[in-house]
Order: sequence, then C-alpha cells, then structure tokens
Amino acid sequence: MRRGFLLAALALWAGFAALAQVTLVFPQAQVGPEEVLRWLRQSALPSQEKAIWLRILPTAFDEDLVEPGVAQSFLQRLVGTPPSFISEVTAIMEEVIMKGIPVGHLMNKVSQGVIMGRGWTVIANEIRLRAAVLVATHEVLEPYRPPAEAKASVSVRIGAFAVKAETPTWEDLVVEMAEAISDFIVGGGDLNDWGGMEAFVRSRLAQLRGRGLSPALVDRALEVLSPELVGEIVSRAFQIERRK
Repeated sequence: MRRGFLLAALALWAGFAALAQVTLVFPQAQVGPEEVLRWLRQSALPSQEKAIWLRILPTAFDEDLVEPGVAQSFLQRLVGTPPSFISEVTAIMEEVIMKGIPVGHLMNKVSQGVIMGRGWTVIANEIRLRAAVLVATHEVLEPYRPPAEAKASVSVRIGAFAVKAETPTWEDLVVEMAEAISDFIVGGGDLNDWGGMEAFVRSRLAQLRGRGLSPALVDRALEVLSPELVGEIVSRAFQIERRK
C-alpha cells in the first residue's frame, strides 16, 4: 500500500511538471555547480566551446537561469556531436544567457532531439527559432512585469523521498508564452495568423492556470495578451515589418 501511495504521489507531481516547463528535482540525483564545472573542464568538448561554457555557466547558475543537473545532462549530450553543431548551439545559448533569460527548457529540447536521433540541422534550426521567440517575448513583456518577486522552493516528503519544485515566477510565464508561440509555428501555423496564434497562447495559459503557473501570473498575462502583442513578438523574433 505504501508503494502504491508513493507511485501515485510521484505520478501526480510528474503530471504537474508535464503541463509546464517545470523541473522536479530529486535531491539524491542533484549535482552542484562546481561538480558541473569540474566535469566540463575534463570533458571532450571542443576547446573553444568549452571556454565559452566555463565563462557563462557560473553566471547562469548564480542567476538561476538553469539547474546544474539540466546543464550537465545537456553538455554530456553534446559530446560526440559534430563540432559545427556544438558551435551553433553554444552560440545560441550564450546569447540567451547573456540577456539573463532562463535556458533550461532549451537545453532539454536539445537533449531530447539528440536522444531521438533527429538531424543536427533540424535540432539547431528549431532551437534557434525557439530562442529568437523567447528573447522577443522577454523584451515585449518586460514593461508588464509585476513588482519584484522572490522564487521560493516547495518540498514535499513522501516516505523516504523528498520532491522539490520551485514556485513559478514571471520569467517562467515568459517561457511558457514563448514556447506556446514556438509550438504554434513549429506545428505549421502561419506566421501572419496573429489571431490564431493569440488564441493558441491563451488556451495554453488557461490550461496552466493553477496547474504550473499561479493564477495571478496567468491573469496578468491574459490582461495584456492580444493579437497585436503576439504580432510584435513575432515581428521582433523574425525581424519582419509589422502589418499596419
């Protein structure tokens, strides 16, 4: 019975994480920033890219832009891939990190692509698209950011196990909006269909309200969400002239 309770509880938490770009952290599997950097120094990554990661990862960790475990898994997946792919992905991630924007979900996308055996060009092109939309979404939504908020951790103990999750913040909402827009485009949606894109994003946020994102965050975003705002994000991301 205890085993059944544990599995049911873990399934509940896993379902919560699946709805959003939320990472559940199991303490026994955690690695610290120094462990990741130590592994990186000894890794077989090309020296130029290795130097870039050694320079930008401490900032990413300090500013909570990525979990150390996510970063290490991503870097381990890069080892053995074509040098041109490593260089391109590194450049994309560096640009996002230097803007102070979370990259954990982008790293996970790369890892998933490598595991699934997708083509290097396909992975790189999609990550470039998602990164461009993410940066544009961050910039367009910045004026609507609520007052400073603190990121807190929630921990639930189930028997001998502890499940930890961090409460979502405005940046998490930005990531979700950017991912919704990217999913619409990657799924074949028309770049000029701002109304359809806005409806898709609105539906995604409604699903996440109270189930991955706090109602207050979602309500704040829904207040300002419009086809015009989505159009501004798309125009910035792809450097195209906006419709008049």
